Amino acid sequence: MQMNIYVPKSKETLLASLERAAGQTGRPKNDLVLEAIEQYLARGEKSADIPVFRLGAVMPDAREKLYLDRLDG
Repeated sequence: MQMNIYVPKSKETLLASLERAAGQTGRPKNDLVLEAIEQYLARGEKSADIPVFRLGAVMPDAREKLYLDRLDG
């Protein structure tokens, strides 16, 4: 199976690092990329690692409560 990835110009230093690592280790670049992906996924990174900011807003129990003031008027 083949998968192509887009690397934006702002991340081109990653490609240079990958090229160096492949040359130093004698391993193909795709092996290094697959190993990195496997290690990342094995860590079990979850969205819980993304900070959550509580703004004090409370969601109503039912959607209709969002519009009660509009319906009464």
